[in-house]
Amino acid sequence: MTILLILGLGMITFLFRYAPLMLVRKADIEERKNWFLENLPLAVLSALIIPGIFQVDEEAPIVGIAAGVVAISLVLFTKVPLFGVIIASVTVAVIVKIL
Repeated sequence: MTILLILGLGMITFLFRYAPLMLVRKADIEERKNWFLENLPLAVLSALIIPGIFQVDEEAPIVGIAAGVVAISLVLFTKVPLFGVIIASVTVAVIVKIL
């Protein structure tokens, strides 16, 4: 029973992450497959990072939220390299934790 539950939850998780990637773009199967493979690292990193934002500090969840907001803002509105986003996020998290 436990194995079926794990498989079922895994399938639901997969569908929630896979469906938006396949439904956003209307193209033939080959183009869709290539587009999916190009965006797979982004989907995997998002799945790994988003839970971490809320679990950084259980006593003060605002630390992770502030760092996440800074990271998302830098990625969306500027062309800062990944290393710069990491440094800025960590800096904000430290500042918020100190305050």
